[in-house]
Amino acid sequence: MSLSGKAAGLVVVLMLLGAIGTPAHAELTERGDLFVRFNGGINPNALPREKLAPISVQVEGTVKTLSGERPPALRQIKIELNRGGRIDPTGLPICSYNDIVAASAQQAMATCGPAKVGEGVYRANTAFPEQDTFPSQGHIIAFNAVSKGHDAILAHIYGEDPVPITRIIVFHIRRTPGTFGTVLTGALPISVNRYGYVEKISLSLFRRYTYRGRARSYISAACDAPAGFFSALFPFARTSMTFEDDRTLSSTLTRSCAVSRSASD
Repeated sequence: MSLSGKAAGLVVVLMLLGAIGTPAHAELTERGDLFVRFNGGINPNALPREKLAPISVQVEGTVKTLSGERPPALRQIKIELNRGGRIDPTGLPICSYNDIVAASAQQAMATCGPAKVGEGVYRANTAFPEQDTFPSQGHIIAFNAVSKGHDAILAHIYGEDPVPITRIIVFHIRRTPGTFGTVLTGALPISVNRYGYVEKISLSLFRRYTYRGRARSYISAACDAPAGFFSALFPFARTSMTFEDDRTLSSTLTRSCAVSRSASD
């Protein structure tokens, strides 16, 4: 992940002089009585200055209301990653939606395990008609996929409490110019949370593999600190959630990276 040019140099200088800290905390954003806490980061944060190296990326969002009342249903998640990082699924198997749409986690792994690129957690509250609200949660397995001719991720959500249920969120991946070069957009159809609302969803992307004799990583990055400096702050991700009442809450997460010693000047 990177900052570049004069802006990057200024931020690094300010950081080293102690004028600003190194933020590593969650960001809280609100509209009315609706709050979303976004969090996330990369691991490791010590990376080569120019050469891309394997990383894992984690992003999560937690939904609450000030009143404690039921929040509106979540309809879309957008994750925009800094252009210094790159998702490249070259050589990975492709998982098909139809192969896992009705599968348990074990069945999904048996069918699409070689296409796995990450995992996460899904937590919601569910209330079937004429019943009290009760918590439901599930494990997310992320699989490499293709949708409409473009790279995608199938987020397979499976939970057994209180009843076995499978949900699929399709994250479409596109590349854009500007600060955030990789955009993941996932729509949550009504069927995903028909009888409830999402409290928390997290996704961690990572995968190392070998293709044609070469070691590869599904997601990788460099720490593009200016020459002579060995750390930098950068806008790691811009994340947003859109709800059924058309409110969109978003936040930019700022993180730091360090130039690894093996790659230092």
